[in-house]
Amino acid sequence: MFTPKACTATCVLDGLPVTLTYFPDTTLLRITDGNGRCVRETRWPAPWRTLLATLREFSGRDAESQLSNLLDVFPATSKPARQPDSALA
Repeated sequence: MFTPKACTATCVLDGLPVTLTYFPDTTLLRITDGNGRCVRETRWPAPWRTLLATLREFSGRDAESQLSNLLDVFPATSKPARQPDSALA
């Protein structure tokens, strides 16, 4: 069985270094601190590239609580928008 490779990025949110690990097959997003402890685990209902673009946007502003703001962009209960079949052709 094929298991997709997890996508990983390290950045600074709320003044702390964190590692984001995204599992595209399950849409699980795990955020760990510098010691490897899980800070938050949620579902990210968008592609990895969207997450990276959102991180770049937040890195350009001085958000008081960047991590909370980032995760509020796509609440964990949201489901990914499905494209119509005609858009895939």
